[in-house]
Amino acid sequence: MADFDAVVTDLDGTVIRRDGTISDATLRAARALQHDGVPLIAATARTPAGVDALHTLAPFLTLAVCCSGAVGYIPATAALAWYEPIPRDVVTDLAAFLEQRWPSAGLAAYDGRQWWMTSTYQMLYPSRHKGRTAVVPAATIVAVDPCAMAVCHPERNSPQLIAALHEAGFGATRLVLHHAGPAVVDVTAPAVDKASGVLRALARLGVAPQRVIGFGDMPIDIAMFSAVGHSVAMSNAPDEVRRAATSQTASVEDDGFARTLCDVGLIPCGARLGSTR
Repeated sequence: MADFDAVVTDLDGTVIRRDGTISDATLRAARALQHDGVPLIAATARTPAGVDALHTLAPFLTLAVCCSGAVGYIPATAALAWYEPIPRDVVTDLAAFLEQRWPSAGLAAYDGRQWWMTSTYQMLYPSRHKGRTAVVPAATIVAVDPCAMAVCHPERNSPQLIAALHEAGFGATRLVLHHAGPAVVDVTAPAVDKASGVLRALARLGVAPQRVIGFGDMPIDIAMFSAVGHSVAMSNAPDEVRRAATSQTASVEDDGFARTLCDVGLIPCGARLGSTR
């Protein structure tokens, strides 16, 4: 008998492979969880549109913690469970800082309906975001009421961007800065991260956090690890992520997610579960 009542997983790099596909083993695992009434919760930097784009996986998700915790999404009904905006004064200050100190930086903001991005951001990351997008001046982004933002720079990586933004006073009580990829920093309101979103999702479902197993592969997932009873890092994860996890599993390319769910008894091992489509 499995010791877990729910499963939480990051998406890209954890159950979504480098080529953007999801393996049959992962889909069979998701279908088995649904069949047995075990909630499967995604915890991702993706927006609801990005989750919906996963046509084969989305039907098996009970809830999706989107935008690094800022949005709760119910794929079955396309309804929002919560929305946490970034304080408007912080949005204004961040845009002003980038314009004055890093004029070559790119900035994007998501308002629950679409992404608004500068031309620099669009040039550097033309296909990072799913759903509706608009390329606008930075002044237009300031007028948006976003729950998530993203910052990139042609010559700085994510750790360098985060360090500089912390030094400029945008960390701690003003913003949460997420290392979600090698060259882009995702931004949410204070105290909003994957951990806060996962805890909110679990409370909604009536599941105790200690009865949850969670999977991740990036530094942004470390906070989520603290919100579940057992955390699992993919073998392709950076050292800091693997050190923060309770255990490790095979890489996304080698179906670590499905393998571990089998090992802990949450899904049948090697069972033929029928079509996932």
